Amino acid sequence: MPTLEQDFGGIAGGLFLSCIGLLSVAVSLFRLRGRDFSLLNFGLFCFLYGIRWLVEIPTMRLLVGSPFTFPYFHSLLTYALIIPFTAFLVDIFGRGWHDSMLWVFRTTIIYALAAVVYDVTRPGPLGDVSIVPAVIVVWTLVGFANILFVRKEKQIELRILRVAFLAMLAYLAIDNLVNIRVLPGGENFEHIAFILFCSSLGYVAVHHFFSNEQRLLAIDKEIEIARRIQYSNLPKSLLSPGGLSVAARYVPMSTIAGDFYDLQERTGSGVGVIIADVAGHGIGPALIGSMLKIAFASQVEQLSDPARILMEINRVLQGRMEDAYVTACALFVDIVNKRVVYANAGHPPPFLVRAREVDIHHFPPGGTILGPFPEVAYENMTFHLVENDRLVLYTDGVTETRSRTGELFGYDRFVKFVREHASASTDRIADKIIDRLHAWAGSASAGSLDDDLTLLVIDVKA
Repeated sequence: MPTLEQDFGGIAGGLFLSCIGLLSVAVSLFRLRGRDFSLLNFGLFCFLYGIRWLVEIPTMRLLVGSPFTFPYFHSLLTYALIIPFTAFLVDIFGRGWHDSMLWVFRTTIIYALAAVVYDVTRPGPLGDVSIVPAVIVVWTLVGFANILFVRKEKQIELRILRVAFLAMLAYLAIDNLVNIRVLPGGENFEHIAFILFCSSLGYVAVHHFFSNEQRLLAIDKEIEIARRIQYSNLPKSLLSPGGLSVAARYVPMSTIAGDFYDLQERTGSGVGVIIADVAGHGIGPALIGSMLKIAFASQVEQLSDPARILMEINRVLQGRMEDAYVTACALFVDIVNKRVVYANAGHPPPFLVRAREVDIHHFPPGGTILGPFPEVAYENMTFHLVENDRLVLYTDGVTETRSRTGELFGYDRFVKFVREHASASTDRIADKIIDRLHAWAGSASAGSLDDDLTLLVIDVKA
């Protein structure tokens, strides 16, 4: 009967692979970014193979159980370990040559499930190897074809995989020639060959995983730069000229957003306001927001004509939007004549709250979105203002905030909330609205909201 000393090499090899597998899984879970599971799949493969190696050692089978249990446990490990191995190759090659790697991955799952059902319904498992030779040959050939023919930017990974697979195939060929007595027999170097093979795969997994992490860190850095640029486009301090009090809240769903607002003062006359929402999220809409900033700033002489401003912005955006579009509304709050001039380009319309009246004055919707259509004309509408009037402008992220049950916050609920807090200052009501939306969504941070949202509250004081 073999002793523990005789089996020491096998035990050490199995423990080594198992520990490498667990370490790889732990690192990948701790530093997992995006959708790169290469190190995780490599770790699962090594761990399962290491355990399988250990249970093959006679002195370790006592940990498994009865002799009847061992073949099933050994076969189950064999069925399981081929899944993360083929998943690892998909991580490296993608879908593969003519989607071949993807189909290999799918068939390994189907095969493993079918093998388990076969074992359960028969007196014994498929066998010691547990994989039909024809199946493993096909998988090996497909994997090798991808290694030879798939082109990758990181050629170092391909070169190492080619060497590793060729060396493993050479070993398997020699081993089979020994088994059929074509070559003289000798010591079995299977486990040494497999450790060398796993070491090559491990290098590829680590290189692939951390290269992707570096790439994602570079992207994060670029996104942070874009975020800073975007925030620099927003007003650094809100204008509150004589007779007006202004508060704004800008809550992006992610790091950068497609919402935009700006205010420009015409000294002694009034304030031009624009609020816009670029379709989509991310860097693209944020860049379009920068274009809006420049386009609006160039129209400072036209502040009292919001329709003209929207028309000029639409002209600037022509040919630069691809499939994107912008909704926006522009206002000019005329302090001297106590009126607001308003034009809309498909944006949720503002509303006006009068302290001494119950009814809300709803601005009419309408207008054509900015970007897709050239030579669009917009129409100005004028509304009278009195002391203590409150203008509320917003993007659809406010009314389309969803509760955990999927219910929209909605326009009517939003208007009612503003009406109920009519006595609060502009800053106070703005904070209350944002807090109410977070409570409605069941969250405490912007990252869990469904959309970017922007809010402007303008009070007429005199």
